[in-house]
Amino acid sequence: MEENWQEKTLDILEHKNSEESEWADNQEQQIHALRQTPLCQFRTEDLRLLIGRGIALPFLIPLAIERLNKNPFAEGDYYPGDLLQSVLNVDLSFWLTNRPLWQYIHQLIINNSFELEDRGINTERFLELS
Repeated sequence: MEENWQEKTLDILEHKNSEESEWADNQEQQIHALRQTPLCQFRTEDLRLLIGRGIALPFLIPLAIERLNKNPFAEGDYYPGDLLQSVLNVDLSFWLTNRPLWQYIHQLIINNSFELEDRGINTERFLELS
């Protein structure tokens, strides 16, 4: 990735100019605003929301991994570990084409397997790619 990429917005990184619809619901408005926010300003909930929608995964999964490296149970607005659960639910085709990122998350699961199970975080679908 280019230098200082975390200081840029998704619209800049993806060379897009997202436009907000006048009929957008609250979540769509939030996504539009986040696309124009520098990645370094993203909260855990922002990552959880966009990753959950499959948006800009090549940029957001590495950011999520940084957060998960510090705390595997990083929490957005819902529960401890909701960021990790969002990452685990990413479309499997992304992981097939991004094996090094998959391997990092796989190791995170192995290192925290008992606590993940205790917290009810479902890893089965993700681990199908083993």
